[in-house]
Amino acid sequence: MILQTDSEPGVPAEPATAVSMDDLWRREYPVMVRLARALVDSPDRAEEIVQDAFAHTLRKFDSLTRPGAYLRTSVVNGARGELRKREVRRRLSPPTTPASTPAQDEYLADALAGLSPKRRIVLVLRFYADMPDDEIAEYLGVRPATVRSLAARGLADLREVIER
Repeated sequence: MILQTDSEPGVPAEPATAVSMDDLWRREYPVMVRLARALVDSPDRAEEIVQDAFAHTLRKFDSLTRPGAYLRTSVVNGARGELRKREVRRRLSPPTTPASTPAQDEYLADALAGLSPKRRIVLVLRFYADMPDDEIAEYLGVRPATVRSLAARGLADLREVIER
């Protein structure tokens, strides 16, 4: 067991509490899968990303003071890697036409899928994970002003898709 000072994103940390890997799994697995799913729009790939993130966290668990934060960072980084791979595949493959129109409940996910990876990550972290711009900037390695710019441009792109 280690001491953890994590709390939900945007909520001040509570006093340190002991947490085990099992506790972390039970508490964070569904949340991390939803986060990854929102980022990569693939349930299967989202679960793989989260399982990989838990494996990374387990390897370093004894040395972590904030395993929840490390896990979340691993999930976001795994999703970013997946989006980079997709972008490379998209650039190298010939253009295709969509097979069918998206279902009503998948409309937003499809609209997000049309955004650049960074814009998608910023919008999901800001509006789904309710993270502040400073924290998003730290994850992405950019300035908070860049996060605000990416969010504004991403929202403009989403408006454009919705208006069509």
